[in-house]
Amino acid sequence: MKQKRFSLWPYIRPYKAKFFIACICIVVENALEISLPFLMDILLTKGMVHQNDGSYTYDAGFVFMMGGIMIGFAISAFFLGLASAKFTAKAGRGMGFELRKQEYQKIQNFSFKNLDHFRLNSLMTRMTNDVQIISDTFCSVLRPLLRAPFQLVFAITFAFIISSQLSIVFAIVVPTLAILLILIVMLTRPQFYKLQASLDRINRTTNESLTAMKLIRANAKRDYEIEKFTTVNSEVKSIGQKALALLATNMGIMNMMTYVCIVGILLIGGRYALRYDDANMANHIASFLSYTNQTLASLIMLSNVFMMFTRSSASLARVKEVFESENEIKDNKDSTLEVENGSVEFKDVSFKYNENAEEYVLKDINFTIPSGHFVGILGETGSSKSTLIYLMERFYDIKEGEILIANHDIKEYSLHELREQISISFQAPRLFTGTVRENLLWGNPDATQEEIETACKIACCYDFIVNSLDHGFDTMISQGGNNVSGGQRQRLCIARALLKKPKILILDDSFSALDRITEGQLKKNLKNYLPEMTKIVISQKVSTIADADNIIVLDNGHISNIGNSEFLKEHDHIYQDIYKIQTEGLAQ
Repeated sequence: MKQKRFSLWPYIRPYKAKFFIACICIVVENALEISLPFLMDILLTKGMVHQNDGSYTYDAGFVFMMGGIMIGFAISAFFLGLASAKFTAKAGRGMGFELRKQEYQKIQNFSFKNLDHFRLNSLMTRMTNDVQIISDTFCSVLRPLLRAPFQLVFAITFAFIISSQLSIVFAIVVPTLAILLILIVMLTRPQFYKLQASLDRINRTTNESLTAMKLIRANAKRDYEIEKFTTVNSEVKSIGQKALALLATNMGIMNMMTYVCIVGILLIGGRYALRYDDANMANHIASFLSYTNQTLASLIMLSNVFMMFTRSSASLARVKEVFESENEIKDNKDSTLEVENGSVEFKDVSFKYNENAEEYVLKDINFTIPSGHFVGILGETGSSKSTLIYLMERFYDIKEGEILIANHDIKEYSLHELREQISISFQAPRLFTGTVRENLLWGNPDATQEEIETACKIACCYDFIVNSLDHGFDTMISQGGNNVSGGQRQRLCIARALLKKPKILILDDSFSALDRITEGQLKKNLKNYLPEMTKIVISQKVSTIADADNIIVLDNGHISNIGNSEFLKEHDHIYQDIYKIQTEGLAQ
């Protein structure tokens, strides 16, 4: 299916009433303001009567009537301006809210391949800074974008009506400004693309340094990190200065042409008045200068609009890239198929992250796990143990082979059903800011207190929650779970995974921070209390999976052998080597 073309209108649509009210207010306000110099010219030429002796008298009734109309127009324009600003802000900020919400939902549906492409820091910038720039641009340009064209056309039209002789100035100034503006836009646009890319880099550098603060201090790398940040920060400053310098040049040119235009009008008008003894030319010049200011103001507004569009176009392109990124994982949303048990089967599965790559990450993978079994996955670092389980949850899709769960291809299930019935506790345990209870309920919002306590007892974390934490289940967890130990984080994450009551539980090196006694008790609990749940444990420690029903030994993306610990000690050289190294290490 062809990817739908990205447009901002769907995100403005919920606020279309406010958007159209703002547009109407802007147009009417502009019409009233444009009329004022024309009404002033009528007031001066018709309200002031030239006598035969050279003196002037005025028609008081006409003057007060026109003056009253002008005051009414000005007051109405003022309130319409306030209304347009109010509704523009509501529509613009609402559009930013919708855009940010939909972008977040889009990212949540990304496959791991999409996430690998964009990187975390870039996605954060696109969802915050870039969306904010788009929203700010909308709020800032809607008024001048509607005002400037009308103001420019009507101001020039009225100016020609007042004096065609003086209008020759516009014929020179307007094309000159248009050419200069196009040149500045062409020079500025690339700078803003570079600026947003440099913001990605500074966000990445900042995120890496702040999350690794303990490591930096432990290795005395403070000066090195400061220097690295300063380099990236200087790049942002340099690119920003170039872009802003071009914007300043635009304003300087606009101001210069304004003065040139005014001087030209005064010279031409004054010379014409003296040569042809035109007494009304002075009145025409006053009104014409008002329209000159409006014309040049509209050109300045248009130039600022183009500059802001140039700035936001870089952000819009980056947000558009997120929305138009095609997710390789196609969700079978209409499927009503349910995962009935925890049996797993891999049939001739081969996988590589990049389709153009020559080497496979996993090659010719075949195995079967009966429902309720405890299976270990062992292998050296880089043997693709984690990739194997990522394929089960369809974090990536395979092109070769077939993966079955409960005797059905995983693509036959909806992603929601599939991932609800597979629960993973990852190698790096992740807790969220909030209470212990809120973190546990993240796994199952409908869980009762009894279910929470049962899961915590199985995961061997109930005692430390109740006895060691100040407020038990209501204890606040800091960002990243830094106020609890690594082992405690792992056990809390396992309890959270258990609360889902999945058919398949996957523990990706989730015992690495546990002592042997706690690890042994946790495995015993899993076996005794959850006999029907399939348990897949990834580990680099033989002791963790030695009592598994079967152990899958991976060797550089291939299955070296499958069997229990006793079988592998006799028939698999990789298992033998790992077992020998680890048992000798324990003996020493």
